[in-house]
Order: sequence, then C-alpha cells, then structure tokens
Amino acid sequence: MGIIKLSKVTVRRGRSQVLDNWSISVDSGEVVCLSGANGCGKSTVIETAAGLIPMEKGSCEVSGQLIRDSQGRRGRTNFGLCLQDDCIMGDELVGERVLDAAGYHFDVSSLLADWGLDHRIHDRVAMLSGGQRRRVALLCGLIPAMISSEPIAVLLDEPDSGLDDDSVERLAATLRNLAAGGHAILVSSHDSRIVSSADRIIEFPFNEKKGGPATGKFNSIERGTIRKLSVGNRLNLRTMAGFANNGIAGLLTLGAMLALLDPTQLEGRTLTAFILAPALTAGLCGNPMHRLSLENRAYAWWNTKSAFPPHALLHSLVICSIITALASSITGEFDLKLIFAGAILGTTTEVIVGLLSHATLRLSRPNAVMIRLLTPILLLPWALVVDKLSA
Repeated sequence: MGIIKLSKVTVRRGRSQVLDNWSISVDSGEVVCLSGANGCGKSTVIETAAGLIPMEKGSCEVSGQLIRDSQGRRGRTNFGLCLQDDCIMGDELVGERVLDAAGYHFDVSSLLADWGLDHRIHDRVAMLSGGQRRRVALLCGLIPAMISSEPIAVLLDEPDSGLDDDSVERLAATLRNLAAGGHAILVSSHDSRIVSSADRIIEFPFNEKKGGPATGKFNSIERGTIRKLSVGNRLNLRTMAGFANNGIAGLLTLGAMLALLDPTQLEGRTLTAFILAPALTAGLCGNPMHRLSLENRAYAWWNTKSAFPPHALLHSLVICSIITALASSITGEFDLKLIFAGAILGTTTEVIVGLLSHATLRLSRPNAVMIRLLTPILLLPWALVVDKLSA
C-alpha cells in the first residue's frame, strides 16, 4: 500500500519547471532514495510531499490523507520530516524538541545517549555544534516512526549532511530497522551508505533501479502519555520575546502620549482612545514568535504540524491587559471594561498581523513583501471599539 503518493505533480520554482507530471509511490516497509546532482529536484520532491511547496498540477497524499493539491486544498497527518535546514529555533532545548517532535512522552535520554547527545539534553540548540544540531534535527524526523507501531511516512532531505561517519552508519541501519516496522521512507542523499540502504533508487533525471539492502529489525520505543505542545508559551517565557517586541512598543506609545497630552484633561472618545492605543500598538507588532521561527526555517517544520504557527496568545492577553490597566490608572479612570477591551483588541490585532506575516513565509524573499502596508487598516476596528465604548 502506498504510504507516500505524489500523483502527476508539476512544480515550478522561479522560472524553472523542476517537476513535470511526475509521480512516485512509496509503499509500507520500503525505503526509496532520491539521488542526483545538486539542483536536480530532490529537495523539491521532499518538500512537495510534505506540503510545503504549491504545485501547478497534481496532488500529494501521505497515509491516505491529502496533504496538498493544485487547487490549494491542504491537510495534515502524522509523519516524520527532516529538511536540509535544521528547522529548529535556537532557544529550544534538545530534549524538549525531540519530545515535541514525538508528540508523546518517552525515555528521551536513552535515545539521545544512542546518538551521543545525552549530555546536551538540557542545552539550548543554539549552543550545539553544527553536527550535533543536525543529529537533533534528524532525530526529530525519525522519532514519529520510532515510537509508532502503525506504518507512517518519513521524509528526509539529505539527512546525512554534516554528520560524522558513525552517525551516517547509524542512520543507514535505522532506515532499514524502520522499514522492517512497515514505515515508508523517502530520503534524498549523495552518500553511498544511505543509497545502499534503499529498496529503490531514483537517479535524476528519473532513472529508477532496484537496491538489495539487508533486512533490519524494528523495536518500537515505548511511549507514554500524549505531550501537550506549548512551544510558543515556553519560548516566550524563556526569551521574553513578547515583552521585548510587543510590551515595549506599547509602553513607548504610552510614554509618547504622556509627553504630548495631559491625561487628566481628556474625556469621552479621546480618553477611551488614549487608554486603548498602547494595546493596539502592542498588537501591531505581530506574533512575537514570528522572528524566532525564521531561524533555520523553523516555521516550515511547524507548518507541517499545524495550520497555526507557534504563539503565546495567553501571554499576549496578559501583556495587553497590563498595558491597558496602566494607561487606565494614569487617567484616573480605572475601568475593567476598558481593560478587557484592550486585552482583546491587542491580542486580536496581534493574531491578524501574525497570520499576514506567516502567509508570506513560503515566498523566496518574504521580507521583501510589503505586507506591513496593510496593517493601517487595523486602525478601523480600534476606532470602532473606541466609538462603541465611549458612546
């Protein structure tokens, strides 16, 4: 049964048509290796299978679930993914990142020990060497299959890049062990040891040949309870990104207004606008996790897990509440209704700006898109709220 299916896919990257009416099916218990020169389309196949690249024609399915098609429809299911970029934010801890990738609690220290990473379990990923960081990224791609007794897909884009010889040998053996457990693996690589572990080798431009790998043995890692993902909340507390990006902006706005206006002389709509303006400014700064997720394309990996990027909305509610309460107390009009409105207004604005920014990330130059030019329209909801509350 085909676990990974690309059906008549046509993909264009820039002006080049990389895949033209191209199809592949990877069955349960099969390792398929994509081999060929740099730029021939191996990464395009992997990222298309993961649903990260739009296609002009065709569709992609993983484990019977539509992942993406040419009509723009999207879906998500559980599979392992390791891209050429490590896709890990530097402030994530080694152990917690592997657990997040698994989605379950398990004995992560034993797994890290097998890969020579047990002594870095509580370290931030940013503190690792390039090879160690690559091992963490690889484990994040392998662990969903390692803990699953049901066949799932594993997509690996040049996972051996930057690994030492022992790690490459371990990876080759692991691929055969996962195949013995019924998992379907699509991997791209130049390394002969990885290529030799494949049941089929696709040599670009699209010459297929059979492999003769040794049989592995699958022993599923025992998993515990489901792990609740709270990546945004954890990183926000660890880095104080929400306060640094959003809170400071709100406080600066409040300070600037105090320098220009006497709050005790304000009344009606002007007073309400004064109290709610700092929260609006905080929200206009967008999702505080956005910049963190740009590191090593972390957003791409998380996009395959959820339609919503990592966030810390609870913290945003608290920050906007505090800023609004501060502005309200300065005016002498400490109104709980206004504080609640400021919290909701600021957080909602943050969500909208964050989603606008997130929507451009698949572009080759997302920072060149002037998406921020659309944000002034968010002054309209603020004006409507001011008008409603001051009526």
